[in-house]
Amino acid sequence: MSSSSQLIWALVKKQNVFLHKGLNGTQFSSEPGNLYNRHSYKYSGLANEKTVDIRAGDDDASLVISKKRPKNINKPATSVHSVPTKKHAAKVNASVRTELKNYRPDLTKAAVARASAVSKSLRVKRSKK
Repeated sequence: MSSSSQLIWALVKKQNVFLHKGLNGTQFSSEPGNLYNRHSYKYSGLANEKTVDIRAGDDDASLVISKKRPKNINKPATSVHSVPTKKHAAKVNASVRTELKNYRPDLTKAAVARASAVSKSLRVKRSKK
């Protein structure tokens, strides 16, 4: 039996392991699937049925794009679909944009920003001679 996303959010919004309370009442979240790292229902990776997570892969030059499958929400082991990629930054941004166009269009801008930041961090800096 699947729980509604509003019920899950009501349970985890006040206290969870990913919640980080900052100064002046700001709240941040480090949960997987939260692209903006803001503690809100819209961006929550725990409460929403459709989430996107972009992170560095196990290789030194790979990027992993993970999406949660809403049809397998009752089976947590098979609910996340991950795709590793070793493309250039421009091609990664284009592929993220096309993947999220119909999945979660409201997160497209954040996903492209996260993908470009992660791919920039994976670049090897050249040494000066």
